[in-house]
Amino acid sequence: MAMELVRKAKRCGADCVKFQTFKAERLVTKEAPKAEYQLKTTDAKESQIDMLKKLEMAEESYRKILQCCQENEIIFLSTTYNVEDVDFLDSLGVPAFKLASISAAEPSFAAYTAKKGKPVILSTGMATIGEVDETVRAIKETGNEQLILLQCTTNYPSRLEDANLLAMQTMHIAFGLQVGYSDHTQDDTACIVSVAPGA
Repeated sequence: MAMELVRKAKRCGADCVKFQTFKAERLVTKEAPKAEYQLKTTDAKESQIDMLKKLEMAEESYRKILQCCQENEIIFLSTTYNVEDVDFLDSLGVPAFKLASISAAEPSFAAYTAKKGKPVILSTGMATIGEVDETVRAIKETGNEQLILLQCTTNYPSRLEDANLLAMQTMHIAFGLQVGYSDHTQDDTACIVSVAPGA
């Protein structure tokens, strides 16, 4: 299914496809409850860790998907959540790292990722400007200046009126970095409009 999505993304004109790389045991505890949106869209009796285990991909799958991306001349990226996943993706030769919004409040992890010397694309949903500042500083202290910040509303799905696209301008002014938009709305309006304020 992933490879078919890669091919369809290429046919639609996408430059890049992004997956998620994680092992459930390294992401949540057995006691971690599901988020409200997960309770609405999945079996409420199922634990979060069991739900996430079903979404994991085997390491050999990544190699097949990466090869499919190369054959279709489309960039492969994957969101990573811990150092083991960073090391694994780096061993595959990914051209950049995508970090989830949770990483905007994890400066040491973001710095570890930045030390690989590749571009870092960092979502910032739910992070305060102070947390983003601390993480940006940690990344820059590694000597890696290849950083893009994404405005992101951490809600699934997110309402159009909560897109807060002006946050991109705030971050651009505050940090002097390129900015973009990570979208969780259910149509393309916010994505289209995000270009005007700098995505």
